[in-house]
Amino acid sequence: MGLSPVILPTTNDPSLHTHPHTGFATHLAYEREDTVVKNYLVFASFLVAMSSDNLPYAADAESPLKEAELEVLRRQYDREGQYVSVQTKFNYAWGLIKSDKATDQRYGIKLLTEIFRDAPERRRECLYYLALGNYKLGNYAEARRYNDLLLEKENKNMQAMSLKGLIEDRVAKEGMLGVAILSGVVIAAGVMGSFLYKGLTKRRD
Repeated sequence: MGLSPVILPTTNDPSLHTHPHTGFATHLAYEREDTVVKNYLVFASFLVAMSSDNLPYAADAESPLKEAELEVLRRQYDREGQYVSVQTKFNYAWGLIKSDKATDQRYGIKLLTEIFRDAPERRRECLYYLALGNYKLGNYAEARRYNDLLLEKENKNMQAMSLKGLIEDRVAKEGMLGVAILSGVVIAAGVMGSFLYKGLTKRRD
């Protein structure tokens, strides 16, 4: 069962209002904020992408939400408090993963790890989003581990296969950079050693 695209649960709360374009239930207080209202349609496509049958590609994780959009997710997460739903927590975690701030990304990974632990039925989605989050942070070993676990179960998952290629490319590039840096250090050390040796030789003469 996948995660359905919902921001706020529909209840009999009179302060809730269903937005005419997205169908998402939201608090009237939020809707009065013009910047949030203008971004509801963005949320529609953003949350649909979270469906288990429609996993996002890595490029989607590189497009951060606007502050107002992330704020809507944060407010709902805070509003639900200790009884926060898996859906709300997942929404907020994905918004954080999409952020260009490492602190947000790390917190998103923390939330996803909690969902993975507490909601076994969501582990399939969590594996992929954890792989994405760690990939963005540069934790390539962790990203590869989560992504490979998903590919063991779904070896034809296009998004996971694409992410695997990106991880391998990044590891290869950073490996080559590391070799280049190490080579430069070795060469520099050799040059310095040569100068020192020549200096000592001249003093002896």
